[in-house]
Amino acid sequence: MVDWQRILQGVGAFAQGMAYAMTVNRWLELDDQSAFAEMINYVATSSVGEIDVMDAVLLQAAVTNFDVDERLRLVKFYTVFKMAEGERFGQFRGFPA
Repeated sequence: MVDWQRILQGVGAFAQGMAYAMTVNRWLELDDQSAFAEMINYVATSSVGEIDVMDAVLLQAAVTNFDVDERLRLVKFYTVFKMAEGERFGQFRGFPA
């Protein structure tokens, strides 16, 4: 299970961060193809600030998750997220600071 409180300490206010955590948890409940479609839509329709925060949350979730299978899914999710981001902005925007 993801330790969201630990992850969100560096991202911002816990209440705001929980919305991002809930989104990632929803993606984890879906099959891969459905989750990928939702991530692509998220990147296409969200503000740059929202994308930047989700980038950090998703990366931290992938790095800190204790469940190996879930961690592997989160790494795939992060890859799809970064590809969608590159498609939207026409370039690789780098990793969160």
